[in-house]
Amino acid sequence: MDNQDIYQRQIIRIGDQITTPNVRSLCTVVIIGRLSCDAAVIDSRYGKDSQWEIGKGDSELCEVIDDCLQCMHTGDKCKFTLKSDESQDILKEEGIQIDQNLEVIYEICLKQFSKAKDTWHCTVEELFSEAKSNKARGVTLYKDGKIAAAARRFSIALKYLIILEPDSLANQYDEYNTLKKACYLNLATCQAKHNMHQAVITNCSKVLRMEPSNLKALFKRGTAYTIRNDFDNAKADLDLAKVHDPTNKAVIAAIQDLSRKRRKQNKQYQQALASMFHGKESK
Repeated sequence: MDNQDIYQRQIIRIGDQITTPNVRSLCTVVIIGRLSCDAAVIDSRYGKDSQWEIGKGDSELCEVIDDCLQCMHTGDKCKFTLKSDESQDILKEEGIQIDQNLEVIYEICLKQFSKAKDTWHCTVEELFSEAKSNKARGVTLYKDGKIAAAARRFSIALKYLIILEPDSLANQYDEYNTLKKACYLNLATCQAKHNMHQAVITNCSKVLRMEPSNLKALFKRGTAYTIRNDFDNAKADLDLAKVHDPTNKAVIAAIQDLSRKRRKQNKQYQQALASMFHGKESK
């Protein structure tokens, strides 16, 4: 889901500086959250001058605040409204309980910030370290059941890896490829949990371009094809997965599920055709 689907933002330009914070910038902020209906304060955790590091938080609210801060100058204020159909779940993640269908307005004041090094100024080692760190954080979040937050970490890790030139890693090239494939597969696993099956297919395809016989990618993509009723592509992936691991129980179960769904679809087609021709004969 795009952040603009869950909130609306308005920046009040007060500052006259040109630069804006970036990821890993350390900011001094004041952030207050209020109910739109009566202006009651529901979130004052950062109500006084507080330190905020962009990119450190893992919740959806943190991501929204990060987005806002990266568009602000020192001295600027920003108001954003969490839409009523999203606010309850977003704030529940923060430990804040509100009634359903209430809009929440947050106001951010950016007092000052220390800009972090831009990615294009980072060394190869720094970029690779950030990728590994975000991937590890994503794994932890996934194990804790925080699927959306985990997906964000895997996506960030991939951004660092994509910036990198693999040839510049010299003797770490194999580690780079292994990490990249793991991030794509982990991201696909998160997307499957949210029924984003086309995204699963896209990310598994990227892995298979790197390693055509990757069992996990074949299995995940084949399963996603099955869910999307693309049975021919599903069969091709799952059959190849079985070739590589003939006794894999998950693959065998997926092939059986595919066969059941295919038989069911064929039966529906036959019934539809029979009904159509029967109707013509009746006339």
